[in-house]
Amino acid sequence: MVDQPDATPDAALYMSCSECRAPMREKYFSMNERPMCAKCCPKYARRIKRTDGPGAIWRVGLQGALVALAGAIALMVVVKFVPPARIFVLIPIGYYIGKRMMGSLDGYSTRRYQYLAVTLTYLCFLIGFTIPAIGAEREARNRRAENRAKMQGTLATETDAIREELVALNAQHGNPAAPLSGEPSRSEQQAVAAPKAAGNDIGPGLAFMLLLFSPVFAMMQFGMMASAMGVMALGYALYQAWKQTDGEGMVLDLSGPYRVGQGPIPAR
Repeated sequence: MVDQPDATPDAALYMSCSECRAPMREKYFSMNERPMCAKCCPKYARRIKRTDGPGAIWRVGLQGALVALAGAIALMVVVKFVPPARIFVLIPIGYYIGKRMMGSLDGYSTRRYQYLAVTLTYLCFLIGFTIPAIGAEREARNRRAENRAKMQGTLATETDAIREELVALNAQHGNPAAPLSGEPSRSEQQAVAAPKAAGNDIGPGLAFMLLLFSPVFAMMQFGMMASAMGVMALGYALYQAWKQTDGEGMVLDLSGPYRVGQGPIPAR
């Protein structure tokens, strides 16, 4: 039995590449049901591999995580030294995280990278707001412990301790520290000496929720107008991370090669 030779392509049939318009008479590739020559398809194959290839999400996630880490450090510095300026840092962080990830994807993104960009952006805010808050709470506890130790002495020493605590509380809330004259009132003494026992009764579930929404709560410290602007800045920063990694519904489907006159695209 003699093997039949492969059918040769019909010389009368040809296709034009949808990218460079070069004629194709032997073989072609199919890109989203568009004919493409062997010269033009490698760049699309690379884009597909960068997005859907093995380890792609880890590589792209690392790029976004590095920007998020730099953003968290910048946010912590701003929160510590210029707290009201925090709202001006949020939007650039979301923008650059999404932009860096999209650059690593060579402009071809899918929905999972949008979710990843938003998650990294929010984690950046979570770290940037939580660590300074933990440090401030630790300093407040140490200060209260020192003041309680001072209150064990004379009445004058107790008055000085209460005065120092009230000045620190005013500074913490952004109010001008007015000097106290004379002995503090009973209500002031109770405000300083009142223990925060209620915080010790928080369960793990509630503690997790408070931690999760700590960036939102952190914005509610400078009045209603500033709080509204801060929450809007948070939302817009997350929107920027989502927008910058938006592939606009583009799906790349590359297959082939096929012989001209065969495959999914008919020849002329």
